[in-house]
Amino acid sequence: MDTTAQTPPTDETEKTGWGLAILPSAGLLACVRHGGTSGWWIALWAPLLILAALVTAYEWSVSARLRFRMGPWEWFALLGTHVGLLLGGGIAVGLLNP
Repeated sequence: MDTTAQTPPTDETEKTGWGLAILPSAGLLACVRHGGTSGWWIALWAPLLILAALVTAYEWSVSARLRFRMGPWEWFALLGTHVGLLLGGGIAVGLLNP
């Protein structure tokens, strides 16, 4: 039985996982601090815009493999997704006024 009162040595190179949380928090705070009311809307809609971009990228990779097997409605949905993503991105960065 070890009855010493010493604490076990800690690894000095051990890093905490704060880096992953700091980046989104800094982006959120910058949007809210410098954006005013628009900053809150950006903070609310940015995750949805990111999700739309990821879904569009996935859909594009799938359509590249199945290009000749897509029906007209799938092409229409793919085109609508791209147009919606471009319009949303243009509004979010201020290129278009809604």
